[in-house]
Amino acid sequence: MSFLPEEIALLSNPRFFEQKSRATEKLKGLMEKIRAAYLSVINPDELHAPPETDFQKGQIAKGENYEGYPYVMLDFPKRFSRESVFTFRSLFWFGHCLIFSVMLAGEPLPHWRKNFEREYDALCDFELRFGIDDAWDWRERASIPISPENKARILEREQPFLKLMKRLPPSVLADEQRAIEEARRFYQSVKPVLRK
Repeated sequence: MSFLPEEIALLSNPRFFEQKSRATEKLKGLMEKIRAAYLSVINPDELHAPPETDFQKGQIAKGENYEGYPYVMLDFPKRFSRESVFTFRSLFWFGHCLIFSVMLAGEPLPHWRKNFEREYDALCDFELRFGIDDAWDWRERASIPISPENKARILEREQPFLKLMKRLPPSVLADEQRAIEEARRFYQSVKPVLRK
């Protein structure tokens, strides 16, 4: 198997790797600013969160291969245990999009589902998506729009998790303040689902 000329050009170009490294560091910085933005607006006492949920530190991670593409992500606030999952995941998936999500599973799920059903019509105003089939799948086909047309289809689904998300194009990164404001807006839009 021979390398194609464009592959050799890519592998020979240190500038590409330097740019990727700089962009990754900027993404990690953005995730820290999103964590700070959430920290400024989230009141743990208002939320039906599992005990021992981390509302202070969170975790920023990066990887090289989600469906063949690198990513940088933040889980904050977060709680992962055998009994429950409660996290806001902010994920930049190279070549695809910036995603804000809340992932919920475990013992408190009936409470969150009840809130979700009650708030469904209001959620339709925020261009959110509803995760289906696999809570850890970030591809667009693993979600459907939260819209009036999809209400019956979404509310009749029985799955062991609730995942709400907002997808934004990579171009949102051109305005860091807008990206941070979108994170705040996402939290405010889904907060009624998480209330006690």
